[in-house]
Amino acid sequence: MSYGIKPDVTSLDEDLHNLRRGKFSNDAIEEIKGWIYGSVLKEPIPPNENLLECLKDGTTLCKLANTLYAQDHDGSTLLKWKESKMPFVQMEQISQFLSFARDYGVPEDELFQTIDLYEEKDPASVFQALKSLTRYANKKHPDVFPLLGPKLATKKPRPPVKAKPKHLQGESGWSTQEYGYMGGASQSTEHVVFGQRRNIL
Repeated sequence: MSYGIKPDVTSLDEDLHNLRRGKFSNDAIEEIKGWIYGSVLKEPIPPNENLLECLKDGTTLCKLANTLYAQDHDGSTLLKWKESKMPFVQMEQISQFLSFARDYGVPEDELFQTIDLYEEKDPASVFQALKSLTRYANKKHPDVFPLLGPKLATKKPRPPVKAKPKHLQGESGWSTQEYGYMGGASQSTEHVVFGQRRNIL
């Protein structure tokens, strides 16, 4: 029996993971990094550092959330954070950011799990959530926060429903003609014959 040989067939989870990861090129990831540090936080962009590593301790995410929140609440802050090497503190700060993003409008299916970032289980979901966040920030303050990707679609109001013609308006609110009532019509009154009577011997 041989050990340590990698199977030729990959699992479905691995295939999906690779497919999602392939959606974000290095340029797209750098664009997200530039949005966070340059456009929102107004800080120097870390030149050669992996974006996931930049975000892993949760401090940058909390600062990002506070900056977006302050724009709507006269400069006040929302999240408390601190620089720490303790995994519990770092994961708690990531979780705080996710709660903010959810309240800010990012749909649940576009958010990531804490472990997706902290253990890099699904980097693409992290990038997708941040890209989605740019759309909601831009929608609220287009003159302050730039947009990455397409704008959010706005729902169009439903066209007004035309009133029913008078001959279809009944006292009860619905018309018998619309629901197929034919005034007691039957085969005999309408002289419709579907078949002759047969005697069974």
